[in-house]
Amino acid sequence: MIAYSIPFLCWLFFGATVAGIFGALLGIGGGMFIVPIMVLGFHLPMKYAVAASIVSVIATSNAGGSSYVEKRIANIKLAMYLEIFTTFGAIAGAALALHLAEWLMLLVFALLTLYMGYGSFTTRNLDEQRIAAGSFNTPPTGTLAKKLDIHGAYYDQSLKQEVPYHVTGLGLGGIISVLAGLCSGLLGVGGGILKVSAMNRYMNVPMKVSVGTSKLMIGITAAVSSLVFFLAGTLHFSLVGPVALGTTLGANIGTSIMNRLRSRDLKLVFTVVVLYMSYSMIAKAIQLHWGIHLPSFGA
Repeated sequence: MIAYSIPFLCWLFFGATVAGIFGALLGIGGGMFIVPIMVLGFHLPMKYAVAASIVSVIATSNAGGSSYVEKRIANIKLAMYLEIFTTFGAIAGAALALHLAEWLMLLVFALLTLYMGYGSFTTRNLDEQRIAAGSFNTPPTGTLAKKLDIHGAYYDQSLKQEVPYHVTGLGLGGIISVLAGLCSGLLGVGGGILKVSAMNRYMNVPMKVSVGTSKLMIGITAAVSSLVFFLAGTLHFSLVGPVALGTTLGANIGTSIMNRLRSRDLKLVFTVVVLYMSYSMIAKAIQLHWGIHLPSFGA
């Protein structure tokens, strides 16, 4: 049993709170931020960080997801459809995480965040353009999309207007959700990192609905993965406590302000944060495997 000091756990709680705020704003559970914080800032082993993060994702999903449902931002029907695919990937990812080398996990995490930062920046004006053109409300043409007929509307506080939408691209969304589940189990990020981008970019779902729907789903995905880590003995409950409490507090704060911000601003903040974290994780991987030191946070 590893003992952690009180100041260490307090700082970990603070870091988790910040991660929870960003996670709620972007619908990605906080794991994308708490894992680098734990590995780079607190020098914890990657597998311990992933295991603690995946449990905290359950807490943040409960805190943020219910609020987004009440505000009619999350789409429950879409969440249930995508979660069928994500769960299978989550089991495979968690099993794989127990066998991969730490430097390789760091590298995979970094490349994933690098891609997501690029995608977020290149689509930063997408929502405003689609809302202005009314293209979110275009009826679907695909057979599966027509049959399931997933649609909805939400009130955008920043734009002060109702935004109706019809979901398309359900086949591609299912494939990406399997990959999202794989990333969730492997990296402790809840899967939202891929699902938010997939829903917004390929399924004609507004950014804020993507965030709310992802927040609703990630707890289910994380619960499946956490069982694998628990059985493998990599869950340290002294780490899980402050991380879960901090991310839950942060999730409540982030959820309360998300709909007041412009989608473009959310994506720009996301891009800046994840690009630096991606670089830091690459630097850590290079240091562990090749012994080459690059300047970065916590290295």
